[in-house]
Amino acid sequence: MAKLIVISKAPAGLSYSLGKHWITIGRSPGNIFQIPESSVSGQHCEVLWRDNELAVRDMRSTNGTFINDCMISEGVLKPGEVLRLGEVELRLEMSDVNGAGDGPANGENGHGASTVRDNGNHVGRRHQVLLVDDSMAFLEMAGDVFETFSNGAWEVHRACGADEALGIMQQRQIELAVLDINMPVLDGLQLLTMLHRRHPDVKKVVLTAMPNETHRGPCLAAGAELFLEKPITRDGLRFVYNVLNDSITWKQREGFSGTLQQVGLVDIIQIECLRRNSCILEIHTGHLQGQIYIESGVIVHAAAGALSGEKALHRLLSLNDGQFNLCPYRQPTERTVHGSWEWLIMESARVRDEERGEKDGDGDETAIISRPSAETKALKPAEVTWGLETGAD
Repeated sequence: MAKLIVISKAPAGLSYSLGKHWITIGRSPGNIFQIPESSVSGQHCEVLWRDNELAVRDMRSTNGTFINDCMISEGVLKPGEVLRLGEVELRLEMSDVNGAGDGPANGENGHGASTVRDNGNHVGRRHQVLLVDDSMAFLEMAGDVFETFSNGAWEVHRACGADEALGIMQQRQIELAVLDINMPVLDGLQLLTMLHRRHPDVKKVVLTAMPNETHRGPCLAAGAELFLEKPITRDGLRFVYNVLNDSITWKQREGFSGTLQQVGLVDIIQIECLRRNSCILEIHTGHLQGQIYIESGVIVHAAAGALSGEKALHRLLSLNDGQFNLCPYRQPTERTVHGSWEWLIMESARVRDEERGEKDGDGDETAIISRPSAETKALKPAEVTWGLETGAD
């Protein structure tokens, strides 16, 4: 096998054993090979060891990527040659140790990609999903993880640019396109606009490392159904997968009305927001009545008894059973809820989890409780099942 070894600047001697996967190199903790040096960009480049040479792709770094002092956007590094990232030099060396590779020689920053395991449990045609991102490492990792989570129900196609994405769209009946914003030549917003014009029936989601309101508004206006932050962990990818899977499967459940049993309020909110509907969700239990106002797919107001705003929303989403009705939308007297519906749902799950922890306390002594993250809690079916009692933690 081969490895990259830092030979100049701090931290000299840091190395990474290469394997069969794309890896990202950069200053930020989310990189597979992290080099904490100021001249190295947050995500500087990505590399792949193949055919006894190293393929290198610059990720629009600030100080450039160089092979033997020649700046490259894409290039090939041979054993013994030097790769320079900013002011940090790395040498590609062959290793005497045979192994699977894909790991730092000092035991840090292990590779997070997952191998596809199709257990054959899926029935019927596989959902056709397109991932578009300029990072080969992210495409490889996310695609493999999504296929694994779906138990083979998804077939994930990967495109590293707009041209490749448009070609796949012509050849395949894509149901869901997941796009990054920050891409060269034709950026994600331009590609989103083009896809929405050419393929209006395809669901489109933006998955970006720049989740700010400056990008959110234009993307939703250009046809995106969701605007999500790009995760860097497997748990984060699991949450994203569940949200994306909902956006595919909800189209098979259109036409619900009236009162439903054993359906989660979170499910109803998701479908109304995904479809950008405007409605009032009225909730009734034996002791509480409340309303959630959704305007063009955005939660703008909630009321529950004497509560209003996010506190009312948290209270309604904590209910274990009841009935609801979808009513025509009318403007509330004031807007009391702000933020994306995805964040609000996750925050409600966190609040509910904390309240349970307080109720489980014994006496006056404070207990230290190890809880799952808000993302993980939001993914448990028992937490969002309407009409079923949830179990104890």
